[in-house]
Amino acid sequence: MANSFKYSYPGPPFNFLGTFSETQKEVFKSWLNVRLKKFPAIQQAYQIRATQLRKTAGVLEEWYRSSNDEILSPTFDKASWQPGPHGHFVPAPRNDHMPMVVTSEIKKYYKEQLNRQDEAVFHMNHLRNLIEKNEDKAQYAKDAVTQIPILLQEIESLFAQKQYQAVLVKDKTENYPQNSKEPYFRVHPLDTPTTWELEQHNRSTPGAPIDLKFVDRTF
Repeated sequence: MANSFKYSYPGPPFNFLGTFSETQKEVFKSWLNVRLKKFPAIQQAYQIRATQLRKTAGVLEEWYRSSNDEILSPTFDKASWQPGPHGHFVPAPRNDHMPMVVTSEIKKYYKEQLNRQDEAVFHMNHLRNLIEKNEDKAQYAKDAVTQIPILLQEIESLFAQKQYQAVLVKDKTENYPQNSKEPYFRVHPLDTPTTWELEQHNRSTPGAPIDLKFVDRTF
């Protein structure tokens, strides 16, 4: 950068923390434009992946339909159990745990068939989410080609607005004092305050000595 800022990065990873300078803007814009041409390939990669997943989903759904005696509904809805005309009732407890034990032994062998419907629901929903995620990423890559130039132009317009001068620092075109390399505002909050900021804090006139000692004038 034109200035030796300690905490302001001119390039990647672009840790702006809400502040931005003209130097950073130029480096950032150049970095984006160089990589803008990569988005069509990224878009195509996600589209291919989504197409492959759709084929996988079709094969998986057909397998569940053909290998299961239950009809696999496309919406994966199951009929909910409802009480009979006499409502719910609790039988008198006897040796009721024995049927449960025997049934559990049988269910171990039929676990695959009994859980087929739930397994189908899980895997089909998982695939659906992956397909939509890849399609969204492909759409983002497609939109990036047209949206990034628009967003960069918006940054340019914000630099011209005075209300953003403290966070969009013109370190190349507006320096203080004149003919110096120091901008009006620091680019990063942890950097050393600029001369203009110290004068404003000290309430001193331009060029006058700056008293760095803070005096509490509230009492």
